[in-house]
Amino acid sequence: MDKLRRKSAPCGSIGRARRELRRWYQTPLGQAYGALEVMHLEEVLPTLFGYHLLQIGAYRQPYYLEKNLIKHKVIVDRNLGDGEVKVNLRSKTEQLCIATDSVDVVLLDHELELHSDPHSVLREIDRVLVPEGRIIILGFNPWSMWGARRLLMPWGKQLPWCCYFFSPFRVKDWLQLLGYDLEIVNTYFYRPPFNYPWSVDRLSLVEKIGSKAWPAFGAGYMLVARKRVSTLTPIGTSWRPTRRKLSPGLVETREEA
Repeated sequence: MDKLRRKSAPCGSIGRARRELRRWYQTPLGQAYGALEVMHLEEVLPTLFGYHLLQIGAYRQPYYLEKNLIKHKVIVDRNLGDGEVKVNLRSKTEQLCIATDSVDVVLLDHELELHSDPHSVLREIDRVLVPEGRIIILGFNPWSMWGARRLLMPWGKQLPWCCYFFSPFRVKDWLQLLGYDLEIVNTYFYRPPFNYPWSVDRLSLVEKIGSKAWPAFGAGYMLVARKRVSTLTPIGTSWRPTRRKLSPGLVETREEA
């Protein structure tokens, strides 16, 4: 099944998918969904510290990053940056031009769903993340009304329905294999995927009921995990190496294929 999935690209190119997904976030359904994402991000971001924060993908104005005290924040995206969302660095997600062990917090904004090989993305994030660093993953949940409708209806290449939906349990297993400890899993948005202003507003009661009655079946989730420190530490060192800086140490030059 995984082999068949990797051969297909239901949303077309990643560049097209990012553009269409950003447009979807401007619809009534996308705005309501995005508001809940921002709410959960604003609860977590103030608790994370370090020197460098990296966000990969941006589908809404990232004002929520202001809640975090890390001074140096970088948004990475190869295709956006046309004036609506400011991009600080253009790079391939699976081949970041970022130094190894240099970033304290990485936010993946629905990035796994766009790649047929999400493992390569997570391995690259693991490379740039410092020990004890945090990874935040936003994703669409296949075990929800959204996932069911995605399977039952022929959406073609419409976003976000043509994306790969990975459950938080599956992503959790991938992270544990890489040596991460899961800290937070929040699910949200229990309303059906009706893209009409009246339905989004009138079904807000479903949100309150769903969060209590079936909390694991929200349409979206936010996952936070911590990278473990290697147990192979040298004995007898009484000094610590200087942390790398973004400029010029964080950015590395790589040739694109």
